[in-house]
Amino acid sequence: MNFPLDKEKRLIWSTARSCLENNKFKHKRFGGKQKSHWTLFERFVLVGSYFLRIGPFYRIGNDNAKNIIVNRIDVPTPHCPHAFDGYKILHLSDLHLDCVKGLEDIICDRLQNLSYDLCVITGDYREKTHGGYKQILAPLQKVINSIQARDGILAVLGNHDTYLMVPDFEKMGIRMLMNETVQIQRGDARLSITGLDDPSNYYTDAALHALEEEKDGCKIVLAHSPELYDMASVNGYKLYLCGHTHGGQICLPGGIPVVTHLKTGKKFFRGLWQYNGMVGYTSQGVGASGIPVRLNTKSEITLLTLSRR
Repeated sequence: MNFPLDKEKRLIWSTARSCLENNKFKHKRFGGKQKSHWTLFERFVLVGSYFLRIGPFYRIGNDNAKNIIVNRIDVPTPHCPHAFDGYKILHLSDLHLDCVKGLEDIICDRLQNLSYDLCVITGDYREKTHGGYKQILAPLQKVINSIQARDGILAVLGNHDTYLMVPDFEKMGIRMLMNETVQIQRGDARLSITGLDDPSNYYTDAALHALEEEKDGCKIVLAHSPELYDMASVNGYKLYLCGHTHGGQICLPGGIPVVTHLKTGKKFFRGLWQYNGMVGYTSQGVGASGIPVRLNTKSEITLLTLSRR
């Protein structure tokens, strides 16, 4: 499907995002900008990785990270048009393709024999938050080649990504949404899908303006994290798809997360949730970051089916 591109809006976005990336501050919706402490966090991860490697948990966690499950979820969307009842969305998030070796092959294997109408990807394609990204292009291309979606692939960036990725991704056939909205038609019926730039590190009011643009209809929002849940709800969105948290990635028994990396919306760190009439789904993510292990969580590919019932 051909989705038109507003070149002027894209230029404005890329200029703003490049400035945000270069000043190395987190830009949050509340509290303005704050110094990024990711380097310090990475040091803690390095120490944690060392201790994990000297025991059995590293091998167990690495095997678990490679054991990607396919979660099939019926999403209650009573307000969607009849033409979209049963519409299937393949949701991928937090691929981090350079963290777990051979992850792209496992993803391609899991995608075999799945049937869906649209694929959406909600950010984080590489492991690091800075530096090069060319190492993930070939693995990503392999994944993209295995995706067969009638209505194409829509995606947003996460906090581990750079604006420089966008041209390369769009050459692969991914339609990147940077505070932009596209529409999918079925006869006279339509779905409006708004993709927002990463709200966890790179929030600007352009995200709010994008949410305000579409006034009516059945509206879906794609964002890297759940942190704009209330803004989406008040603007009439019916479905919010996101990731970012990895479901905790390393959790205590019972799936209790040690870290979620959320400032707001912390209760929406995993799975299906509802807020003020809007349904949301926070993916546990396909890949891993920092340490290529998962404990008491599952890597997931999500197949969502819109249901009016």
